[in-house]
Amino acid sequence: MQCQAFEQLSSLLLLPSMAANSDFKTDVLHFLVDTYAGRFASGDDNAAQNVAIRKVLQGAILKALVPAKKTKLSDFAELLVSLLAHMKALSASWRSSEARKQLKRARSLVDKVDSAAGLPEGVATAFKVLLCYLTVLVSLEVAEDPSVLQDLCSCAKQLLAEEEEGERLDGWVHLVVDTTLSTLSMSSQPVRTVATTAFSLVRGHLSDASLALLLKVFRSKKDEDEDEDEEDEEEAMDEEMDEEESESEESDIDSEDKSGPDEELRARLRLALGTAAADEDAEESSEAEIVPTDEQMFQLDGAIAEAFKSRLGPSKKELSKEQTDNIHFQIRCLDLVTSYAEGGPPLHHLVKIVKVLVAASSLPEFRSNQAATNAVANTLQAINGVRKFSSVSDVRDDIEALAATVMEQTVLVSNVNTKNALSATCTFLVRCHKKICSDLGVVSKGIPWYIAMYMKSLASYLDESSHISPQLFVKFMEAFPEHCYDFIVALGEKAASCLQRNHKRLQMLGLLVAALRLIQVESVPKQKLGASLTELADLSVKMLSEMVEKKEPKMSVAVELCDLLLLASKQSAAVGLESPVRGNTPLASTLASLKGFKVSKEKLLKRKINEILREIQGSKVTDASQGSKSQKKKRPASVEGDATSKKAKKKA
Repeated sequence: MQCQAFEQLSSLLLLPSMAANSDFKTDVLHFLVDTYAGRFASGDDNAAQNVAIRKVLQGAILKALVPAKKTKLSDFAELLVSLLAHMKALSASWRSSEARKQLKRARSLVDKVDSAAGLPEGVATAFKVLLCYLTVLVSLEVAEDPSVLQDLCSCAKQLLAEEEEGERLDGWVHLVVDTTLSTLSMSSQPVRTVATTAFSLVRGHLSDASLALLLKVFRSKKDEDEDEDEEDEEEAMDEEMDEEESESEESDIDSEDKSGPDEELRARLRLALGTAAADEDAEESSEAEIVPTDEQMFQLDGAIAEAFKSRLGPSKKELSKEQTDNIHFQIRCLDLVTSYAEGGPPLHHLVKIVKVLVAASSLPEFRSNQAATNAVANTLQAINGVRKFSSVSDVRDDIEALAATVMEQTVLVSNVNTKNALSATCTFLVRCHKKICSDLGVVSKGIPWYIAMYMKSLASYLDESSHISPQLFVKFMEAFPEHCYDFIVALGEKAASCLQRNHKRLQMLGLLVAALRLIQVESVPKQKLGASLTELADLSVKMLSEMVEKKEPKMSVAVELCDLLLLASKQSAAVGLESPVRGNTPLASTLASLKGFKVSKEKLLKRKINEILREIQGSKVTDASQGSKSQKKKRPASVEGDATSKKAKKKA
């Protein structure tokens, strides 16, 4: 009954109607803490009988401390401070002297932070949330390791003694980020929620060093070792001279040790072989005396395998368990990255984040875990949606190098979510580059680097068998319709050879249709656009006639060709040019022949063929046909009226 009462009290505080009632929440928390202090903190409880109640009470306090979505974070910090003061007043009830000292130390730090000058309110609130919450965890013995709280307090004391405000602010933010990462490694969901809440308060103050601390989580151990080697390179150069002299003396001893037998392995083999090993050196034993059965041989093989297995070290299952825990921690950290990106950070910070995440997506531990792969893809998609930046720095060289890397990754990746995310990332990097050029007033001369990069990938996509998705090019054209004509020209040059070989014919037509649908006709000279539209229309007519002659019309290809013809006519009219479809007699005869095939009976293709035929005949025919349709629609109404009147008469 007591356990249910505690759980119901904590659940009551999570109701939306209770979110605004801060006094009631404070009273409930004080009651739960008083109950815990009176029953468990003194050390007189019977652990065997009350361990279940103790765990439920701890869980109820943690659950009640989770901030609601509509709760102001400043109010949540005040709630924690008041709870800390209440627990300090009950310090005589705590059996641990360390807990009493920690409560007193935390309360003193809160007062000093409130009186500190030049500290932004969000940073101070984030620190107080982490300090008070971790103090509650340690006092309630929820967190067995108090090292995180001790490090937080010691670093805070050093920062309070700093004189320069700029360095002190960066230090406070760095401290909050470091403590948040340490707290995210805990298994409790309420604890991780509070840590994420604290991070949201400082995300607008992240420096390059604080961001590097967060991104370090996603780097492989190999990269970390390389960085450590670079940092210690100068010291290592000095030590190498001394080591070379000692190595020459120790080489003889090492060679003797290596040449000797492995005593540990030998002992394990003797234990596995049993009597066979004991008789190995005996001269009197003969082969006839030892004739093991098949079952004994299998047992002997298993024992030998176990001996070598234990010699080689831990199994792969143990390593995979460690890697899995690390991946779960990285997924939680990705939520922090997403939260930071959605806040409109500096542009160069987003470029750094993309670089690290793209490299992480190619790591074996990420590729082997579906949840991690999807989490990285979702974070990249969130970054790709950012349109506002708090500051813009000239990192054009970094963007160009990173865009080339991302483009290479799109060829290697097979996961659909990751492939789509990388395709959108290429577009995002181009947008960042354009933003920098716009702010700096830089006008590019000649073919832009990103157009050359996309054209190279397009040629590879059309000529080779690769994992490139058409979405890579479609997303770019959607974002920058002024460059659609470049794709029309490139696709037109490749069209004849690709369509002749039937190689990626459907993909080719799909990209042409997308380019014609998205193009900004105002950005292209009228004569150039008209010539390209005429060439595409002639190519479409040729393909349709070839399908009719071979009597092998395909539904999907025919629909794309019809779309191509309709769009060519529409865009020609948009710039005031004559439609390449109107009055095209060969096209009309080809479509008439196509109607004789079964595939033309499909609803979608049938509708498109009729639209093209009306376009060939002219707008007057189209208007007339629409008028006849409207007249036909009116006739059934009168017929229906007659029928109802007849039914009424018959019923009468």
